[in-house]
Amino acid sequence: MAKSSSRSKRWLYVPLFVLYVGAIIYLCFGNFNDLSGKVPLTILGIQTDRIVHFAMFFPYIFLAQAAFAGKNPWKTLVWVTISAIAMAYALELLQGVVTTTRTTDPWDLSINLSAVTTATLIMAIATSRRGR
Repeated sequence: MAKSSSRSKRWLYVPLFVLYVGAIIYLCFGNFNDLSGKVPLTILGIQTDRIVHFAMFFPYIFLAQAAFAGKNPWKTLVWVTISAIAMAYALELLQGVVTTTRTTDPWDLSINLSAVTTATLIMAIATSRRGR
């Protein structure tokens, strides 16, 4: 019974994950110059752009782990983390190549990776607690 419940949840998370990845791609390559002056440059002293990058990549680990859960959650977490790191690098590097309105920014990449790292640590703690 638990297996069919897990399988039915996966069919919910896979499309959600695909939509989420599509939203990240849109946000990374979209032209948002018309928002200039309408969005504050900082929130609580942190650049808004940095907050957005963290918020974009933080859910990746949780959604991918749910969508692609296997028998071994640790193995899944490793592969999900590798895919998140690859996506963070690829999207940031491609911004400077594919678009004329966006640039590759090493600070954005570092924020993307810090979001992935934070989410991975939280997921690892949750996974280890489930195993008890």
